Amino acid sequence: MNELLFVVQQHQAMHLHWDFRLEMDGVLVSWALPDGPSINPKEKRLAFRVEDHDFRYKDFEGIIPGNDYASGKVLIWDRGRYEPQNAGSFCKLHENWLSAGRLEFVLYGTKLQGAWIIFRTEAKLYGEDTWYLCKKDDAFSGTVEIVKAAPRSVVSGKTIDEITAADGIFDLNNYR
Repeated sequence: MNELLFVVQQHQAMHLHWDFRLEMDGVLVSWALPDGPSINPKEKRLAFRVEDHDFRYKDFEGIIPGNDYASGKVLIWDRGRYEPQNAGSFCKLHENWLSAGRLEFVLYGTKLQGAWIIFRTEAKLYGEDTWYLCKKDDAFSGTVEIVKAAPRSVVSGKTIDEITAADGIFDLNNYR
């Protein structure tokens, strides 16, 4: 089976959030997590589907300039590979999983590991589909608030407050 990448980017935009991204069919399928991921299987973390990103965005850490909702500091909070668990055919993950509204997978990251699920609910919040990301109960579960306990980038070792303009400015042309 091919290896698929996941990346979690902490993003200090208008509001601090974590962008959870899964590689599917050549793009990064993305959700915004207002509170970041939790390794506690008793917690569901709210997730909003956002636009898919070009695969090259997996390496972006720096500052997105401007004064709109997407501008701000970005760091690579975690990344690694993942294995789909309920995909059936490995082809057309994007189409099959998203239409089903339920994705089960195992993460092999630096901070996030083990079995996870992300699922869509019938509810709408702010007019958008509501999704939840949950950690399944396994050897990698815990009660530590991981986003607070491990705030540094897995690439640069910096915190979101240490990301500066000298680290690079986002060039939209590199990610289209």
